[in-house]
Amino acid sequence: MKKILSSTIQVFRQIKSDPMMFAACFTPFIMGALIKFGIPFLERITEFSLQGYYPIFDLLLSIMAPVLLCFAFAMITLEEIDDKVSRYFSITPLGKAGYLFTRLVVPAIISAVIAFIVLLLFSLEKLSIGMTICLALLGSVQAIIVSLMIITLSGNKLEGMAVTKLSALTLLGIPVPFFVKGIFQYAVGFLPSFWVGKAIQNNGYINLLIALLVASIWFYVLISKLLKKLAG
Repeated sequence: MKKILSSTIQVFRQIKSDPMMFAACFTPFIMGALIKFGIPFLERITEFSLQGYYPIFDLLLSIMAPVLLCFAFAMITLEEIDDKVSRYFSITPLGKAGYLFTRLVVPAIISAVIAFIVLLLFSLEKLSIGMTICLALLGSVQAIIVSLMIITLSGNKLEGMAVTKLSALTLLGIPVPFFVKGIFQYAVGFLPSFWVGKAIQNNGYINLLIALLVASIWFYVLISKLLKKLAG
C-alpha cells in the first residue's frame, strides 16, 4: 500500500508541474458552477426552457470530472512508456500490476469521489443518492476507457492530445436517447455512454448494468493492447 501511495503522489507532483493538466483537475467544479447557475440564468433571460435536457447536463458532469483526472494520469503514463520508465517500474517492488493500478484504478477511484461531490453540488436534476453513486462510478469507468485509448493508441504526448479528441467520441452516446427515437438509437449501443443516457432517461438501473457489461468488453480489448505495448 505504501508503494502505491508513493507512486500516486509522484504522479500528482508531475501533474502539478504541468499547468494544463493541473488546471484540468479543477475544471469540473468550474464547469459545474457554470451549469448550475448559468443554465437557469439563460432560461430566465431567453424565456426558453432547457429542463428536458437537464439529464444530459448532469451526465456530462458525472463524466467530465473522471475523464479530466484520468486524462492527466494517462498523459503522464504515456510519457513514462515513451521514455521507457514504465519498464523500470515493472521490475521494482511496485511491479507491473501495481504500476497499472496506480495509473488506471487509483485515478478512477479518486475521480469517482470527485464526480459524486460535483453531482451533489451542481446537478440540475434531483437525483437519488443511489443514482448519483451509480453515475459517479460509471463516469469513472468511462474515464478508464478514455485513458486506455489514449495510452494504447498514442506513441507520444502530441499524439495523445489528438487521441484525446478522438476518444471524446465515445461520449456521444449520452444525448442519443434524448434526440433519436425508436430502434435507430441502438446503433450506438456499443458505447457505454449510450446505456448510461438510457438509464438516467428512464431511471432504469438495468441499463446501468448493460453499460457496465459493454464497458467490460472495451476493457478486455484495450487492456490486451496495453499489455502488449508494455511488453514491447
